[in-house]
Amino acid sequence: MSKLSDRWYQFEGSALFAHTRLVARTARFTVEGQANVTLAQANGRSLLWSMWHGQVWPFIIWRDRHHDGPNFCLVRLGGDERSDILYQLGDKLGAQTYAVDMAGNPVAGGRAVLRVIQAMKAGKQSFIAPDGPNGPAYIPKPGVAFLARKAEAAIIPFGVWTRHTYLMKRWDSYFVPFPFAHFHIHIGTPIFVDRKSNDEETLAQVSEALHAARTRAQIMAGIEPWQ
Repeated sequence: MSKLSDRWYQFEGSALFAHTRLVARTARFTVEGQANVTLAQANGRSLLWSMWHGQVWPFIIWRDRHHDGPNFCLVRLGGDERSDILYQLGDKLGAQTYAVDMAGNPVAGGRAVLRVIQAMKAGKQSFIAPDGPNGPAYIPKPGVAFLARKAEAAIIPFGVWTRHTYLMKRWDSYFVPFPFAHFHIHIGTPIFVDRKSNDEETLAQVSEALHAARTRAQIMAGIEPWQ
């Protein structure tokens, strides 16, 4: 990466952080299902939050409202310059970030995944958008099941909606929330995963749970649900 590109991604990361912090400090949050987080923690499980890709930014904003960045470890795509923007954001929010590039350097990528799993077992939380980074929308990829199984984590389904946002016209209808937004959040029943769990069954559970969480958040926001 050239120095100019590096500076540009640093600038974009800083701008993203500034917007995240502004919205987090001015927004309202109506949250349903917080008891499900308590349930997962009471079972001694590490938490792997999961949401559709379009809803990633509202999740980050919500956790930043609670100054929760240092409690998270994040996976980002190594070898993808776009992920450098998210690295800048995660770094500014205090999260640990690990670059995983299984195509370009599978050995280093495997080590990075192992570090994420170790961090989760040590008490860090993480999150993953199973249909990211490039879609297709609402089709979960194996990564969420693999990571949850290896970390023996509880997958926490997350759905959010707000009327105060710009929905990008792309495959995931990505949220770009406005300051002073009112977020309606639904936290679904945790999906407990262990080393004996079947990945295909886990993916089916995740897909159903994320659709349900998103639909419930839409209802909370007073709009007719749509996918």
